[in-house]
Amino acid sequence: MSSLGLKWKFIITTTLILLIIVGLFSLYNLKFQEKIIRDDDKERVRLITEIIKNGLVTIMLEGRGKEFQKFLESLVAEDIEEVRIFNPSNYRIVASSVPGEIGSRIYDEDIQKYRTQSGPEVFSHKRGNKLVYSMLVPIPNEKPCQRCHGSDHKIRGVLDVEVSTMKTASRIRTLRIRTTIFSVLTLLALGFALTIATSLLVTKPVESMIKTMKKVQDGDLSVRVDEQRGDEIGRLAISFNSMVEELQRAHEEIRRCHIEEMQRVERMATLGELAAAIAHEIKNPLAGISGAIQVIAEELKEDDSKKEIVTDILSEIERLDKTVRDLLTFAKPVSPKMIPVDISSVIERSINLIRLKAEKQNVKVHFRPSEVIIRADPEQLTQVFLNIMINAIHSMPEGGELRAELHKDADQLVVKISDTGFGIPPDRIKDVFKPFYTTKHTGTGLGLSISKNIVEAHGGTLDVESQLGVGTTFIVKMPLTKET
Repeated sequence: MSSLGLKWKFIITTTLILLIIVGLFSLYNLKFQEKIIRDDDKERVRLITEIIKNGLVTIMLEGRGKEFQKFLESLVAEDIEEVRIFNPSNYRIVASSVPGEIGSRIYDEDIQKYRTQSGPEVFSHKRGNKLVYSMLVPIPNEKPCQRCHGSDHKIRGVLDVEVSTMKTASRIRTLRIRTTIFSVLTLLALGFALTIATSLLVTKPVESMIKTMKKVQDGDLSVRVDEQRGDEIGRLAISFNSMVEELQRAHEEIRRCHIEEMQRVERMATLGELAAAIAHEIKNPLAGISGAIQVIAEELKEDDSKKEIVTDILSEIERLDKTVRDLLTFAKPVSPKMIPVDISSVIERSINLIRLKAEKQNVKVHFRPSEVIIRADPEQLTQVFLNIMINAIHSMPEGGELRAELHKDADQLVVKISDTGFGIPPDRIKDVFKPFYTTKHTGTGLGLSISKNIVEAHGGTLDVESQLGVGTTFIVKMPLTKET
């Protein structure tokens, strides 16, 4: 039944319930009607018995005793089986519609019934292979009878009438057949009506909704379901249409955002090309200027007041050169040269490059090396760790701790670089990897963006966790290869 559709599950379940209800009701009604038929037939037996009794009394009162036996024999008809009169003293048959049994003893069953009954009543029993109704009615010895028979006995005799139950059985059979046919037809009619009603009220609306959903699934968000019904399916249609409208609005918003993003990407690509071209144009003259200033610096004496100015110029030239290099790296990223490398040596190299700056700023650096070999570009990874560590030192202007940790997690290498700086506000943490985003007065804001691109080019991820007043942790995850 699990493979059937909702319609047939509902119809079969409801039909089974109707079958039980109609069956129980029909069975109860059948039993009730059978009782009425049996009660009617018992009442008919009482009337027949009463008529026979009255006829016998009349014959006796008129003094026509010779007609008594003929009267009993004439009573045998289609449904009256036997009529007899027996003496209640010795239980011998004194008159009968069957002359051959006169003088014989009445049946033991009749004797027992006569002795136990409180009053004349109709009862059923087997007589041979037939089921018959019987009634035992005493004939009192009334005053008119006493003129001929004396007053020694209160009861002159007991009338025993046996009536066939064939008519009763036939009526019950007919009733059972009619009830069965009626029940089956009722069940079929209810099942057919239920099928039609289910199709009109449930199946068709649901199938229509499924077709509409299929169109929505295929990308047509302009379709809607009829909302005119006021029942649960109508409310479902309203909810579905509302959902499709929200989906359509969301789709339009996504489409608009996609167009804007593509436009932004195109602008960034153009800006990258422009930045690369400008960087190339600036790099060579900048190198020449740096060389010329270094020559001038060498010719100045140590106590010359211009020496400090020249040194500042060289420092600014170095900052400009770094900016140009960052622009070139961002605009035209270089594919990593993957070789086996010990990640601890890369981290230690990065620490050595920032150690002097860290000591000047009273930042303590902690790192416990652990040999882990991965395939990576050591120069690019050095740039990643160096960018993160420089940002960490900048976030601790009054000193603090910089901690680097590495460990294996399943099939990944995890490197965590944490600081105890002032942290990143929650509303800005999502922007730290965006190009040109920076909170410092100096720098291009490309360091972390470049670092993220490098890590992703290695098949890894770069994430950040931060809490104001506690510090920031950058998490680098890179895949471990079979060679590790």
